[in-house]
Amino acid sequence: MTTPQPCARCGNEIPAERLQALPETQVCVACSRAMGGEFTVYVTPERISKEGSLKKNYGGYTTRKVRKPIKPAGGE
Repeated sequence: MTTPQPCARCGNEIPAERLQALPETQVCVACSRAMGGEFTVYVTPERISKEGSLKKNYGGYTTRKVRKPIKPAGGE
């Protein structure tokens, strides 16, 4: 069982179900919706073709999550 945690934006308690699904979250569902999501996700294709080749072979994708700045609920 996860320990209850206050929302970094509004101060309300984050539901245990959300903390189990997203252990790294810092905001509640309502604040996440208001912010347009807690993270910005960047996806970059990985090239597996030889250096200098004009053929672009992509083997997979690399993802990177960057946390959006969290401002207090009243300060928007």
